Amino acid sequence: MPDPLDFSGKVVLVTGSSRGIGAETIKAFGERGAKCVVNYVADPEGKNKADAKNVAQTLDDPLVIECDVTNPAQVESMMIGDRRQTQRSGRSRQ
Repeated sequence: MPDPLDFSGKVVLVTGSSRGIGAETIKAFGERGAKCVVNYVADPEGKNKADAKNVAQTLDDPLVIECDVTNPAQVESMMIGDRRQTQRSGRSRQ
């Protein structure tokens, strides 16, 4: 029986994963083999970006993407960019 917590070969995007519950969630997926996409929203101080980069350092080959998920155009752009980056790096999208 396959391990239901094995995310090898999967791509996982967790919105708001620069800190808090989102950061811990993306780290858990990374520990279970997922290729991770760390998402953050821009802030004037740049804290969210810095936090996202810190989270990314704990992961294997992550993508870090700025996106305000309340903005549909940014979400669409993020998903298209994520798909292209995933295909370029040889990751399969499942």
